[in-house]
Amino acid sequence: MINLKNAFFFLLATPFLANAANAQDTAVNKARDTTVQKPCDHPSSDTAHIGPIVWVEKKCNGKVKNQVIIWGPTTISRNKNTNLKNVYLSWLGFDIGFDNYIDKSAYGTSEVNNFVKQSPGQQQATAGMFTLRQGKSVNVNIWPVLLKANLVDHALWFKTGIGIDMNNYRYTQHITYANSIDKTYIFQDSVNFKKNKLFTEYLTIPVMLDFEPGIKSGRSTFHLAAGATFGYLVKSRTKQVSAARGKVKDNNPFNLEKFRTGLRAEVGYENITLYGAYYLTPIHQYGLKQYPFAIGISLIR
Repeated sequence: MINLKNAFFFLLATPFLANAANAQDTAVNKARDTTVQKPCDHPSSDTAHIGPIVWVEKKCNGKVKNQVIIWGPTTISRNKNTNLKNVYLSWLGFDIGFDNYIDKSAYGTSEVNNFVKQSPGQQQATAGMFTLRQGKSVNVNIWPVLLKANLVDHALWFKTGIGIDMNNYRYTQHITYANSIDKTYIFQDSVNFKKNKLFTEYLTIPVMLDFEPGIKSGRSTFHLAAGATFGYLVKSRTKQVSAARGKVKDNNPFNLEKFRTGLRAEVGYENITLYGAYYLTPIHQYGLKQYPFAIGISLIR
């Protein structure tokens, strides 16, 4: 698993490192100007991209002259004098946003009542049992690698890659997931929980079209992307914290859908990108019909 804390501090420190590297490079170049420089018959440069970080290695006759770190453009150069490539890779993308769901469950029917167990004398299950704490139901996506391939005139691109989609559903009510021999069920617990959440983690592959009309001209560019996502459940657990039981974690697939499909859209300008995702597959395999969605911002694109 990627160490998010280290990655975060690395990104915060990078602009300062870039400024220091640029300043050092400028000083070196000024010093070199006082001496006679041999002509460079075969100048070249190599670049590497990690989100908005660009590492440029300048070469002369096959030997490295200097290296420069730039905090700026995304995976595609905005310099109109640069020959645009047909395929670009970006590394370590990161999204953060909020999770919720649209509840289409048939409350009052045996389908729900057989999944959400009630003690004798209690009322039937209602949608209120599954309300979420909005500010604490957090969606985090990590994209180790994303690929863009030119489709039409460097303005329309095919976008795909692989990612880890993590959902945190923080419940306001004191419900508990439990497992019997043949199935999972939910019941209203007698304990008051300080924290009560369901966590899911899906390995996700996006298949999208990305429209960026300003790339070829070198202008700062608006971008719009939309398409489908396909996910496979790789981890799930519940976490409860209470005075009566302390901290309790239960790693279990419960009644969660193992495969899910969804729709994703992104819109932004330069390195500022908003995203929205809606899943056509409900959270649970049976009992409840809750269709998750997420909205947030892409910190690295």
